[in-house]
Amino acid sequence: MKPFLFASIAVYVLSFITAAIYNLSGKSNLEKISRLLLTIGLVVHSFALIERIYSTGHAPMASMYETLVFFSWTTVVTSLIVAYRYKERTTELITVPIAVLAIVFALVNEKPGGPLTLILDTRWFEIHVTASFAAYALFTLAFSGAVLYLITSLRGNENGELLKYQDIAGRSVLWGFFFFSASMFSGAVWGYLAWGTYWMWEPKIIWSFIVWVYYAGAMHAYYLKEWRGKGLSVATVIGFFVVIFTYLGVSMLMKSSHSF
Repeated sequence: MKPFLFASIAVYVLSFITAAIYNLSGKSNLEKISRLLLTIGLVVHSFALIERIYSTGHAPMASMYETLVFFSWTTVVTSLIVAYRYKERTTELITVPIAVLAIVFALVNEKPGGPLTLILDTRWFEIHVTASFAAYALFTLAFSGAVLYLITSLRGNENGELLKYQDIAGRSVLWGFFFFSASMFSGAVWGYLAWGTYWMWEPKIIWSFIVWVYYAGAMHAYYLKEWRGKGLSVATVIGFFVVIFTYLGVSMLMKSSHSF
């Protein structure tokens, strides 16, 4: 798995550099090259996940090492969707470095794979984690759109760019909230099967509920004219750090049933 991860990091960095130069120069050939490199990086990254699945016999979601690699993969997938579907090439200047940092942090916390414990050996666990990281990737994209909105607003009146980044952030929050809601539901079912209860008063579940409520508020605020703009962008940026704390901080700093 490690050779594939190192290779994907190298290709992602090349893609980022090429995309950055494209955004500065506007040369169309660089846009195609950077998009191709990002696609190749994702393919190599996918081989890393496939190799992990083959060696462990389960989806790569059972440790911090595996989930960081999977989080990075979902983040790149959303970046490519934006690049191919919407021809937007600036948000990846934030999302791709985050994806690379996730892989680097994963390699620092590498852990040998093994069979799932009985509690984790259920499709509800896989559905729960997949939906969670789809949401995390979309919240990362929303963070990127919000940061670019704030940077653009500092330059002056660029209404077209501002509306574009506002729309990216808003739609990402909307879809992220949908997937996170699916994660909460499947997690409750999995919790009932594993521990006989849909809810437990423990840090990870409480902080996940805080994330859900936070983005529910952000999603509704997007449709209120007086909340749009800098205020909602700042809230979206803060929300991303709440997500990161819920994902990594709670697991590393607090005793939880979700601790790695």
